[in-house]
Amino acid sequence: MKDKNRMDQLERFFQHNPIEDPLYLKKYVKEHPDHKMAWYLLGREYAAQGKEGKAAYCFAQSGEIYEAFERQKIAFEGPLPASSSSALHKGAMTTVKSKPSGKGKWLPLMVMLFLLAVPAAMDLAKNEDTGNVPKETFAAAPAAANVPATPKQDAPSGVKLYFSNGDWGNKLQQVLSSSGSGAGESVIMGVPRSEDGKWNEWNRSVKPLISVESHGGGGGSAALKYYQSQTCSCQVADSSKLVPVIANWMHEREQAIVLQSAIQAYQKKTGTLPEKPEQLSKPYPDNLLPGLSPEMQEAFPQAVSKVNEIAKAGKAPQDPVQSADKNEQPKQELKEQAEPSSSQPKASADPLLEPLRIVIDTDKHRLALVSGDFIIRNYPVGLGGEKTPQGEFFISEKVRNPNGKSNGEFGSRGMTLSDTLYAIHGTNKPSSIGKDESHGCVRMQQADIEELYNMVTHETKVTIGKGVLPPSNPDGGNGNGGENPGVGAGGGKPDQSFGLPLQTDDSNPSKKYKWLD
Repeated sequence: MKDKNRMDQLERFFQHNPIEDPLYLKKYVKEHPDHKMAWYLLGREYAAQGKEGKAAYCFAQSGEIYEAFERQKIAFEGPLPASSSSALHKGAMTTVKSKPSGKGKWLPLMVMLFLLAVPAAMDLAKNEDTGNVPKETFAAAPAAANVPATPKQDAPSGVKLYFSNGDWGNKLQQVLSSSGSGAGESVIMGVPRSEDGKWNEWNRSVKPLISVESHGGGGGSAALKYYQSQTCSCQVADSSKLVPVIANWMHEREQAIVLQSAIQAYQKKTGTLPEKPEQLSKPYPDNLLPGLSPEMQEAFPQAVSKVNEIAKAGKAPQDPVQSADKNEQPKQELKEQAEPSSSQPKASADPLLEPLRIVIDTDKHRLALVSGDFIIRNYPVGLGGEKTPQGEFFISEKVRNPNGKSNGEFGSRGMTLSDTLYAIHGTNKPSSIGKDESHGCVRMQQADIEELYNMVTHETKVTIGKGVLPPSNPDGGNGNGGENPGVGAGGGKPDQSFGLPLQTDDSNPSKKYKWLD
């Protein structure tokens, strides 16, 4: 069967829960007699009802699926439940055991995941509008949040983090097949999709979705945990121990993409790659970043190598706005790695792969910092209506305390757009945020502009347009995805915003700025 036809069948198959809807299974196998997993599930249904003849016929039609799941000596703890999914989803954990046997040692987990988790999870992965079910993206690869770069919390013993982004089934198989026989928990995480389905809203936080906890030993037993109610009809497991771990992971990834973007900006400005971290934080007017954190300095050599690889490969960044207009997700430009985040080089920006960009929506009065189709931050801004120009720009200048003060009309930070009189800057009129009261510039609240200033560099592309960002989410979340005015990613908690040490003089008191405000 061709891959496309197979995927079409899978999508139709998972529009229903086959465990809860045996009648649909019967209809489905009639329409798709070559779908062997459907035959196998229907056979299990008949077997649970004691209809041995019908079960045998279905198992015969399922062929190698039956061979794999029934003749690999897979031992379930307790009998396989009947048709009721409530019995399957009795709790947040389901335990399976298998005898270790080469290629088949991960099959027990795959069976249970297929029977328990996949029907609900695949519905989410398709990013369809399903009423009150939030849309999540799924896949596996590795990376950090809006927490300070203070002493880093280590993950609980044996925990490995995997980031998912659209390829849930294959990545889960990779996680399971690479988990080995050692004890530990492999956590698969995801981010919500935007309401319009075009963006991954990293700013609303990365959350654990499901995990496989291996107990080690010769038996190869493992337990499934569900951390989000939409992935199962069960009581979800406690994820509190994972919250600080994932937060640190997000922060590391954000530092990585900021560092990568700064190196690429340096290369664009000078034609060469930087040799030392200090070259990224020179005094004004060459101040790409205010400074680098210790983690960024340590990751600098690997980040330079990665940027060099990108340049040699001739990979041009994809315009996320164009991608959004086409309702397509940008393809990842670097090869996803199947290893967990704990083994990733610190300079790796996965899953944030593309240089940082700024997108401003004049209809919604929002400014988003994005990498590809990931919205990393989403701030409210003040604009000037028709006075605010639309189109493509770039940051040509960054300055701290424009006109020598932090509380003037331009606030404490300013960034000129394409050497014009337009700029993104702070304001001493915070009540104008969300309104069209400027003379054309983009106004931001102080904590927001200071955080953005820390994350973007010269050469950062800026797109201003109408309807280029998704509707705001009322639940808010890190990075101010909600309707309420934002004050940095910490939502009023400066210690949770993205900060960098000041290691240069990036002020310019000799110049009188006359931005249009």
